[in-house]
Amino acid sequence: MDRVVKGRNRNRLGAAGVDPRIILQCALAIAAICCLRPAVIAQSGRKPQGQQPSEKPIARIETREVAVPLVAYDARGNYVDDLEPKDVIVLEDGEFRPATRLKREPANIVLILDTSNEIGTFKNGPTERIPPSNEKPIWETAKSYQILTRPTAREFADKFVSRLSPQDQIAIIQYHDRVQLIQDWTRDRDRALDALRSKYRVGVKSTFLDALKLAAEKLQTREQGRRVIVLVSDGLDSNSKTGRSKAMVELAKSKATIFVLGWTEALKREVEIAANWAYTHEQHSSATMERVVELRRHLPKLDAAAVELRQLAESSGGEMWLPATHDDLIASWKTLVNEIGAQYSLSFLTERKPSLEDDRRIEVLPARPGLAVRSRRSLRISDDLKD
Repeated sequence: MDRVVKGRNRNRLGAAGVDPRIILQCALAIAAICCLRPAVIAQSGRKPQGQQPSEKPIARIETREVAVPLVAYDARGNYVDDLEPKDVIVLEDGEFRPATRLKREPANIVLILDTSNEIGTFKNGPTERIPPSNEKPIWETAKSYQILTRPTAREFADKFVSRLSPQDQIAIIQYHDRVQLIQDWTRDRDRALDALRSKYRVGVKSTFLDALKLAAEKLQTREQGRRVIVLVSDGLDSNSKTGRSKAMVELAKSKATIFVLGWTEALKREVEIAANWAYTHEQHSSATMERVVELRRHLPKLDAAAVELRQLAESSGGEMWLPATHDDLIASWKTLVNEIGAQYSLSFLTERKPSLEDDRRIEVLPARPGLAVRSRRSLRISDDLKD
């Protein structure tokens, strides 16, 4: 009996005396461990032997040369004509950049004339008034009074265009109810003056932002030379299709230096005189009072617009003037011609590197005793670094 039992047990255990079911279970366990091993290794962060760690991509940094307009003055406020790269320090987003060269270049100038008249014809010319009070408009008493034949903005434009350097190119835009390019790019001064004479028009509404956008687009077509905008404006807008942000983006792309002749002070003077005259001398009807309120409501708007115009000019490396009278505005042509003629193009090396910002802050500092410089405060570097 015992022999029979032992024989049966031997058949279950196999020749080696091990149960085959145990052998099968061990084999399955070993296979499972082998399958799990790569996943465990991956989760542990260890690399299998012979496999190299992946390398991080290297950001490419290239060096390119870009240019900004620059004006330099000595301690007495006179223009400096012997400026050299060593005389200035360039900072881009606070980092030093080597200045490589300074040169004089012809200018591409867009002249923008504001010919809108929303609250009256105050921009056409000063209201002539008779003594002794100098309050009463001259046309109310003087039969020989002649209507102004050459508005202030046009007289300024005539003098300004005539005195530009022969190498400079000019385009002329006027805006009122709509924006108009009355003269495309030309070096022919007679042609530009003829356009002013034959196409100059006034209107009611203001398309200020449309004019800025058109000027920026015109300048973006100029590949050589400096880019300049001369803006004769009160800065108010009532009829543009272009939004402010879009106009500012286009101006940034143009990299133009913006010089502003603001109407603010001259218009405020004329508006205040007109409002005081109406209130003091005209019948106090509802129409008269409404007109006085309308005129005086316009004054703070002019002041607010002047703040924006100044920011626009100074951030571009330009300047703003607020002539007190019509005659002062006309006489500003000489200052503007001199400013544009005194500009250098300053080139410096910048780095092309990954950045989320299109605009970079530019600061040009004097490195020579007694020197003062003025340049743009920002530059859209990415546009210069396109392949």
